[in-house]
Amino acid sequence: MGRLGLPNGGPEDCIPILAAIATRCGRLKLGTSVVQTYPRHPVVLATEANVIDQLAPGRLRIGVGPSHGAIMEMLGIDRRAPFEHLREYVTVLRMLAEGGPVDFEGEHYRVRSTLGRRLAVPIMVDALQPKTFELAGGESDGAITWLCPPSYLATVAMPALEQGAAAAGRKRPLLVAHLAACVHDDGSEVREAVRVGIPNIRFPAYQRMLVRAGLANAIHGEWTDALVDRVIAWGSVERVSDRINEMFDLGADEVLIRPIGAGTASEKVAHHTVASIAAQF
Repeated sequence: MGRLGLPNGGPEDCIPILAAIATRCGRLKLGTSVVQTYPRHPVVLATEANVIDQLAPGRLRIGVGPSHGAIMEMLGIDRRAPFEHLREYVTVLRMLAEGGPVDFEGEHYRVRSTLGRRLAVPIMVDALQPKTFELAGGESDGAITWLCPPSYLATVAMPALEQGAAAAGRKRPLLVAHLAACVHDDGSEVREAVRVGIPNIRFPAYQRMLVRAGLANAIHGEWTDALVDRVIAWGSVERVSDRINEMFDLGADEVLIRPIGAGTASEKVAHHTVASIAAQF
């Protein structure tokens, strides 16, 4: 497969990128991580998933989440009742993926549509708070976390996911731990890269999650050195691998790695991170 070059300097839409990859590679699994629900109607996402599912049968996985108030405000979108909005979004998406006609009317969506075919596409939910893990357990194919420490997976995420599944009378779906990692020995460069490149700690939802995980300083919305060291997997490949295995040991079914570039050769560090971790697992 040839190298797929992506533009730099601005946000990219993962859906057309995944479609492009699907035409270039016949084996690679494809995933969105988390698509923001408010800017993208569930019928639009379903029709896009339908195309990619035909280009790459059985290889696509999509995740959805309501994002954050500050981000939606930048887009001029009223982010009311995000939890109920997410519940309806997942319901519509799953109904469409079943392939039959959909006739749905809720507080946020009224949908009468059909894709005309069944999709082999798991639908995941972005989860940070207990009730969202419960929603994922009861109504989706799994939960995707971000920046959740290993102890939080064991004491909050997994019990809530299991509770949601039990209430729905179904088997617990996947718990996917999304971990930021950097195989790089210069701690000051890693911490600076996190402060510049991972702004999520400014959002109240992440602050609440990290405080619940025992990291009280997160309430101030700033990456201290101690917070970076507790939340981000960095250092030697052995140290990073230990952090990944800790995620598995405490309940994660899969660990999704976001490589972090650091220092003056940040792109090289990011590629080194991916290659080093791949060689260990």
